[in-house]
Amino acid sequence: MKSNVVCQSNRNPCFMIRGWDLERFDPDYVIQRIREAKDYGINTISLSHEIVMNAEEILYDWHRYKHLRRFCDEAHKYDMKVYLWNHQINNPPEELVMRDPKTGDLLLDFDNPKLWDWLFVRYQRVVDRVPNMDGIILSLTESEWQIHRGPYDPYWFRKSRRVKSEMSPDQRMAKVIRTIYESLATRGKRLIVRDFFRTPTEMNYFVKAMGNIPEEVWVLTKCVPNDWQYKYPPHPLLGKFKSRKQIMELDLYNEIGGNLNTIFLAPEYYKKQIQMARDLGLAGVIARLDDGFHTNKGTAKEFNVFVYNRLIHDPDADIEPMWMEFFLPYYGNEKAAKVAIKCLKRTFDMVCANAYTLGFWTGSCAPSLSYTDSHLEHHSTVIWSDDPKYAEIDQLLKEGGPEAIKRTVAEKKMAEALAAKSLEELEAAKEYFDPEKYLEIVGYFEESLQQARINQIWVRAYYALRYYRNHPESTEAKEEAEVALKALDDFIAAQPTVPQTPYQETLTSEELKRFFLGGLERFREEMQQAIEKIAAYASKC
Repeated sequence: MKSNVVCQSNRNPCFMIRGWDLERFDPDYVIQRIREAKDYGINTISLSHEIVMNAEEILYDWHRYKHLRRFCDEAHKYDMKVYLWNHQINNPPEELVMRDPKTGDLLLDFDNPKLWDWLFVRYQRVVDRVPNMDGIILSLTESEWQIHRGPYDPYWFRKSRRVKSEMSPDQRMAKVIRTIYESLATRGKRLIVRDFFRTPTEMNYFVKAMGNIPEEVWVLTKCVPNDWQYKYPPHPLLGKFKSRKQIMELDLYNEIGGNLNTIFLAPEYYKKQIQMARDLGLAGVIARLDDGFHTNKGTAKEFNVFVYNRLIHDPDADIEPMWMEFFLPYYGNEKAAKVAIKCLKRTFDMVCANAYTLGFWTGSCAPSLSYTDSHLEHHSTVIWSDDPKYAEIDQLLKEGGPEAIKRTVAEKKMAEALAAKSLEELEAAKEYFDPEKYLEIVGYFEESLQQARINQIWVRAYYALRYYRNHPESTEAKEEAEVALKALDDFIAAQPTVPQTPYQETLTSEELKRFFLGGLERFREEMQQAIEKIAAYASKC
């Protein structure tokens, strides 16, 4: 299914950078993807995650860096640039790390000139290992020493590792970026910096830091802040670097929007993001094709990649005919394709209703209490938008109670209805499908159907518990929580323990338990303990 717009767009490309990011460390897979990329007019390959994330993997893993050389050679056959991901600061010299006698925390002597000599030489050695790479894509977040954060920052990745420095956060960021840039520049290599940061404050530090960095350093920016939350507003730094090249980062694998078990097709979403990149004057887009461990290659989910490969050349392309162009050969006949397309067009709304809560990133299928608590507090959409509708939802969810329960359960029921309708239509058209393809698509919707049912029970329980935590003195709040806990117990007890459908028969016993219950059993224990603690607190008051 090759793009038919490549030749025309190469004469007058919409974007200078048209990229794929590959994460899965399977050499044959990587080589195959690189060869495919040329057919779609892709000119940039980013290698990340399980392929390479840190300088240490390049410096000390001879097996890996030889493969990296091979990947670069293959891409260069087709005039593609190759960039390797790295995080810093990681594994600095032991002599630059001391222990705080009061707290026992490790302190990095950030201002020591030896640190900068070491970092400069480190990237000379990285280039020596893979001399045919075109550059590095650098991340500061999720490194061992997070130089842009203070020791008590809620996003601190490793609380036992702190930075000792007289410099401000933006000065520290600029120091690391400039040192790596200067090292790579001596070898003719490009530095691209990801602005993957968790808070507006961190992003402001980054903007200030980049004001002191040569324009030859480019910026890679996700389409939304934080991780891949499909209901977030646009990333606040998009279009903010007018004097330097900026690239948008997209996720076609659907790390947060979907998962291995469901299907999430988002062509209109990607079109909107790519049009925004064009309208803001960005240099291009790099899109993730896999998650490091799995790939959607050869499945219906690859429609997202198919659409991206068209839109990267023509952001205004009509998506409607692409559905049949991809799915007619996939399903083998028009009748099956038409029914499948009708169902698959519902997946964006269906999965978003399951994966998010009223558009907020709170988890799905009963995550831990701490996960949802943390995400409501630190990942709330109000952090990224002053739109009053987000403030209203933020307040509603943090309060919990009858209204929050009513609205969140209704959302999950909508997801259930979309999945159920799709399963009904697929069953009616079963005779038109190849058995294997039928089992695949039915499995996607069975997963979504059960997830919606799990989520109804979970949101009822979580927002009842939140209401009780906020009002421990309230008899009504206590009763709400206890009734929700009872409903949770009843749901768990009612779930089958053996397969009920042909799709479920393909699951292992562990997968089957995950299918029917998600994280409800663990959540139930946490909720029980939380209710008891609240009741004990209320009795003392």
